[in-house]
Amino acid sequence: MRPPLSYVPALFPLVGFIAGMLVCEMAGYLWIPVVIISGVALIVARRRLPVWTLPLGGMLLFCGLGGADMSCNRLPDVNDDFLSRGQWSGEVLEISENDRGIHMVVRSDDTTGVVADMLVHTLHGVADGVVPGDIVSFHGTLDMPSNDKVTAGADYAGILARRGIVATGFSEEISVDGHYDSWRYLAWRMRREAASLLMRSSLSGETCQFLAAVIVGEDEWLSPDTREAFSAAGVAHVLALSGLHVGILVMILGFLLFPLGLLWDWRVRCGVVIAALWIYAFLSGMSESVTRAALMASMVCGGIILQRPYMSFNGMLVSALMILIVSPRQLWMPGFQMSYLAVGCILLVMPVVLPWVRRAPWCMRWLLLTIAISLSAMLGTGMIAMYYFDIFPVYFLLANIPVAMILPIVMAGGIAVMVCEAVGSDPVWLCSAVDGIYDVMLRWIELITSLPASAIYGVNITWYAMVSYYVTLCLGLVALWRRSVGWWISLAVMVLVTVFVGGVTSEEEEQWFIPHDAYFTTIICRMPSDGGDVSRSRVEMLTTAPDIAAESLRDEYAERYRKFVGHPTSAAEQSISIVRGNTVVLPACDGTTGRLVIVNHDSILSAPCYDGGIVDYALICRGYRGGWQTVVDSLRPCRILLSADIPKRRHMRMLDSILSCSQIPVISLRDVTLSSSDLPDIFKKIE
Repeated sequence: MRPPLSYVPALFPLVGFIAGMLVCEMAGYLWIPVVIISGVALIVARRRLPVWTLPLGGMLLFCGLGGADMSCNRLPDVNDDFLSRGQWSGEVLEISENDRGIHMVVRSDDTTGVVADMLVHTLHGVADGVVPGDIVSFHGTLDMPSNDKVTAGADYAGILARRGIVATGFSEEISVDGHYDSWRYLAWRMRREAASLLMRSSLSGETCQFLAAVIVGEDEWLSPDTREAFSAAGVAHVLALSGLHVGILVMILGFLLFPLGLLWDWRVRCGVVIAALWIYAFLSGMSESVTRAALMASMVCGGIILQRPYMSFNGMLVSALMILIVSPRQLWMPGFQMSYLAVGCILLVMPVVLPWVRRAPWCMRWLLLTIAISLSAMLGTGMIAMYYFDIFPVYFLLANIPVAMILPIVMAGGIAVMVCEAVGSDPVWLCSAVDGIYDVMLRWIELITSLPASAIYGVNITWYAMVSYYVTLCLGLVALWRRSVGWWISLAVMVLVTVFVGGVTSEEEEQWFIPHDAYFTTIICRMPSDGGDVSRSRVEMLTTAPDIAAESLRDEYAERYRKFVGHPTSAAEQSISIVRGNTVVLPACDGTTGRLVIVNHDSILSAPCYDGGIVDYALICRGYRGGWQTVVDSLRPCRILLSADIPKRRHMRMLDSILSCSQIPVISLRDVTLSSSDLPDIFKKIE
């Protein structure tokens, strides 16, 4: 009898490759030659050593290769000379637009001395006509992405680093100097041409936006309300191209190519399917989920053509290994992790469940199969989705079953409309039918989201709890396959450990923080209710921004710091309340409070604006034109904070002057986001 792991020979290389990437990220790359030589030696001497030396040697070899691949894909080092140039040029890799402006990923050219990816923000109308592949030049400012550890918001610097972006900036002047016909531009142009076929048809606007997202991946036209509804119902995966969409495409191709299998060899049909899948993968921009599904489907079809046996789980491992070799930073992307966790759980659970499904009446099999697939996918992705997105859809099963049945029909109808539009025909009756079917699906999703407690927002999952959960899940899958009492006992023990870890490893909650902003000073604070009930606390935002800008900042911070802010209980309610004033009492994590005065203009130091009393912190901002000595003489603060919105030269002069002429502790907020847990430690080090 073959050992169980011999059916998945790609497991050891993949584990070794990932281990090498992680070690290289944490400990450098000097160990790589030793590990590669050791792996090769074990493989060469395998006949004189025990049988387990071959997989161990392969794992060590791929561990070294993973580290070497990671070291070759390190982020470039950008220095102050690069950031302070004032003018840059490069190729546009990506471009997107939302209500806050236009956002471009630009790869700098060799003339700067550094080839680096930059995220450039600009205003509406400045970059009209810019497309991927354009060579642009722009003036502005660049900064290193700051790691907003605060506030339970997203790790902004980490997210950008995983995408290979090393600098961010803003520009009001962007000019197009040329164009480069890269494969990214060709894929983008093909997507836009395909989406334009839908837009010029008789389909409604909402249906066109949805079909453009689920067929060709153009999801930037989707409205925020649609995204929120799909996310709250637990079907957000439908809006992003994945293996689900590739599977539906294979079904449609199989139906259309059925006569081809009757007239010619069925191998020809498999070859056509492989070619069509890779054209679709290219159209999607070679996204990891579509590439993974195309690789797995190609292996299935290739096995049929070559008349070789094929195991889906091993094909999944091979596809993951190939993607990581080409783009190792995909390992840290939530989409990559969720995609493979979902598919892995489905492939491991379904063989055990299928015999039970086959015993059910034929009319119930499709329903039971859909339920089993949805539950398997949620087992793999539920915890990591809560970790990254702080939301758990309660009625995900009720939403996924109808959507799984309706989506293939809607996609097939959308593809048929595109074909008709390409040949110059507008099938009004087909557009009306597709509109009606999509409207039914959308109404069902809206019904699910309108149910009481349809989604749990603000879920705070620590990485310890997530690791414990996935260890438990692995033990559960092994117990499900092995059906041994020892494995079931181990699973029960690990479940208790996971419950305990999830209950005691909650992170310390921030009470307030000052976001990093170059234009305004803002303090976001969680204030307890009048009765002191922490669960009913409100979030207030005190800002120096004018009313219109304050509303825009409120919406931006509500999204960026969603864990801290929470989620409104109704559409009419705002997550953050805007308040005005110059004095605020800030609660600390240890139960104490501190009085902070915002010095934003000279009159704050006079009696009508300042009511006297002990001042723990004086926060000097851009609007104040006087000297810091006047602030000290008038307010007598215990500590001084210099806001990030003070112009750089004035900021540094004031900081140097305070440090050299005063004993009052001072901290610059030029490059940091300050929170309630940071402040005591920072001033303790200064003092």
